[in-house]
Amino acid sequence: MRFGTASLTHYGGAYLLHRFLSRIGFTEAIARHVRVAQRNNRYSVGEVLLALLYPMVLGRERIEPTQLLRQNGVFQYLTGLPSYPEATTLRRFLLRVAPAALPKVRARHDRFLRRRTVRPRPPTRLIFDLDSPGLGVYGHQEQARIGSNPIKRGRPSYHPLLCFEGQTKDFGHGELRPGDAHTASGTLDWLAACFTKIPAGGQLTILRADKGFFDHKLVEWLEARRARFVIVARLTPPIKRTLPHRSSGSPSRGVEVAEFRSQPTRWPHPYRFVVIRRPQPEEPPAPLTRFKLGRYHYQVLVTNLPLRPLTLWRFSNDRAGIELLIKQLQGDYALGSIPCPSPKPRPAAKPPKVY
Repeated sequence: MRFGTASLTHYGGAYLLHRFLSRIGFTEAIARHVRVAQRNNRYSVGEVLLALLYPMVLGRERIEPTQLLRQNGVFQYLTGLPSYPEATTLRRFLLRVAPAALPKVRARHDRFLRRRTVRPRPPTRLIFDLDSPGLGVYGHQEQARIGSNPIKRGRPSYHPLLCFEGQTKDFGHGELRPGDAHTASGTLDWLAACFTKIPAGGQLTILRADKGFFDHKLVEWLEARRARFVIVARLTPPIKRTLPHRSSGSPSRGVEVAEFRSQPTRWPHPYRFVVIRRPQPEEPPAPLTRFKLGRYHYQVLVTNLPLRPLTLWRFSNDRAGIELLIKQLQGDYALGSIPCPSPKPRPAAKPPKVY
């Protein structure tokens, strides 16, 4: 049995996605409402968007491998594309057209969601879960630099800023940065972009973050917008010295809690700090290890939420769920293979030495 006929393709499942987009009127809506100036009109905005959407669904991580679809006439027939754009066309679209087109696409996306017969009630509060993972990359990625990468030390990486909504687990906003960028670098401008996506209605916004976001400028920025927060505190020497002298209670088995007020250097006023102390197990797992002092592990949170210490700690730990979302971004959506304006040329090979 042979499978060499020209009418076969292993991308046949894309036809189901094509039928779905056609059924909801995606292509017609894009053609009618998303209009931006282009240098050439060989491909419409909707056709280029589909040419970018299908490879992501099919597992193509980068733009270059999508050129295999240019020779796949069956795929183009199933998806309704007259032809498939070249890699240069897709790159130019992302650079020149996407900044103006994507807000309009997002507006149409929201219109599609509002078509449902049962409309969800607007949330009374929004929870922003922030993270800034080290993302090691291979090859010659643009702006990839050697930074703090505990998994693959010495390898060029990215240090993105990612924001998720803690209840729906939707990805809110992100920014890709070089691997040597500090977590607090550019955080306020990035957060301002996150807050612009909050629906109208004055919802209470709560921010959960790790110790990389423990910064007085960030806290002042949040308080100016009446936002709540719970951030893992960086264990500075003054905090470490005061931990053993804090009286603690035990609201749950194996967990002791305490709280105090302190004003770190350059912070505007004293804040509430909550201490979680747990006995050190015989063989603690590496991801759960916190600051060790004697026979205990300590974790300190700074917050302006009026929650009890144990409830606050559990609420803060719910942020760990975004680790699975980050793995999904890295694996399924190829977060480390973001399209660049142009591939970085490989360095020329050194000539062999002649002895």
